[in-house]
Order: sequence, then structure tokens, then C-alpha cells
Amino acid sequence: TKSRKQWYQRRVRVKEPVQQQTAVQLSKIELLQQAQTKLEKENRQKQRVLRETITEKFAKTAEQAKLLKTLQAEVASVEKELSCDISILRDRIDHCNRKYFDARKRFEAAEQEYVAAKLALHNCQELKEGLEEHLFTIIKLNETKKSEKLAELHEKLEKLNFQ
Repeated sequence: TKSRKQWYQRRVRVKEPVQQQTAVQLSKIELLQQAQTKLEKENRQKQRVLRETITEKFAKTAEQAKLLKTLQAEVASVEKELSCDISILRDRIDHCNRKYFDARKRFEAAEQEYVAAKLALHNCQELKEGLEEHLFTIIKLNETKKSEKLAELHEKLEKLNFQ
């Protein structure tokens, strides 16, 4: 019995450190499990936040893409209107340019005709003035001759009357 008691005490002593070691090991395992659980919980939390962030980013990106499409459509519409307006203005400018050159040709032709007509008028006026001077000269000479003839005839008549 004494030996049994000793054996049992030894065993209890051995068991106590083993139990203490086991308790320490269990507490380490529990700590590791708690740490693992905590990390898993944190990871799930981070994954949830990451999914929410990604979802928000996708929503914002989709919204921005929609806005960009709307803006592109508006810009295309403005460019189309601008292009149409520019085309109309270019056509009007071309039309005015043709009218300008036609008017310029007519003006130059009229100007040449004016210069020619003015020159003809000047020449006719000089010719008329020359002919008028010549006519007056002829009339004056004729009147002078007539006057001389009348004076001669008058002298002859007076000579006849005195005889």
C-alpha cells in the first residue's frame, strides 16, 4: 500500500505538471483559436468593406460612363450643328464671292465704257467747238465779204446817182 501511495503520488505529481502543461497547451490552443477567429472575423469585415468599396466604385464608374456617353452625345450634337452652320455660311460666302466678282467685272466693264464714252464726249465737244469756231469764222468772213460787196455796190450806186 505504501508503494501504491507513492506510485499514486508520483503519478499525480507527474499528472499535475502534465495537466498544467496540458492546461497551458490548451490555453495556447484556445488563444490561437481565438486569434484565428479574430483574424477570420477581421478578414470577413475587410472583405465586406472591400466588396462594398468595389460595388461603390463600379456604381460610380457606371455613372461616370453614363455621364460621359451623355456628354459625348451632346458634344456630337453641338459639333453637328456647328458643322451645319459652318457649311451654310461657307455656301453663302461662296455665293457672295461669285456675286462680288460678277459685279466687279460689270463695274470694270462699265468703267471702261464710261472712260470711252467720256473720251468720245470730249472729242465730240472739241470737234463741235472747232466746227462752231469754223462756222463763226465763215459767217464772219461771209458777213465781211457781204459788207464789202454792199459797200462796193453802194459806191457804185452813188456813182450812178451822181452822174
